[in-house]
Amino acid sequence: MDFRNSILPHRDRLYRLALSITMDAAEAEDVVQDTMLRAWERRAEWDSIDNMQAWLMQICKNIALDKRKRLDRQQPLTPDHHGTDAPHDNKESLDILNRLINKLPPPLDDLIRLRDIEGLSYREMAEQLKLTEDQVRVYLHRARQKVKEQYNQIQHYGL
Repeated sequence: MDFRNSILPHRDRLYRLALSITMDAAEAEDVVQDTMLRAWERRAEWDSIDNMQAWLMQICKNIALDKRKRLDRQQPLTPDHHGTDAPHDNKESLDILNRLINKLPPPLDDLIRLRDIEGLSYREMAEQLKLTEDQVRVYLHRARQKVKEQYNQIQHYGL
């Protein structure tokens, strides 16, 4: 295996994952670079990895979540209504949704990202997460419901 053929082809998917977590293009680029560096540092393990994409996605997710946690400490989850009921702008709503997804336990957070952001099939998700397709469907439904309920709470009650 070599870096050019085994790692680089996953760059775009890693970027989309990082962007979905950090919600910042520059941060996402940094996450991808850090992921590539960490993969290179662990190149001795490459031959023993069954699913290179899943391995890289996990590294990327962990790095992105660490960056996101640092950003979250700087701003509260609760939107600032300024005393009005005006609808939130799209960026703010996406940021809230992203933060709610990040708070889901594994594998619920991964399921939403893999299906709704990456567009993977149920079969691909099951293979990547080592679940059955039925488990994927049930867990994805639960994850979406949980995010929907929490999002509606925030939007309607400012919690």
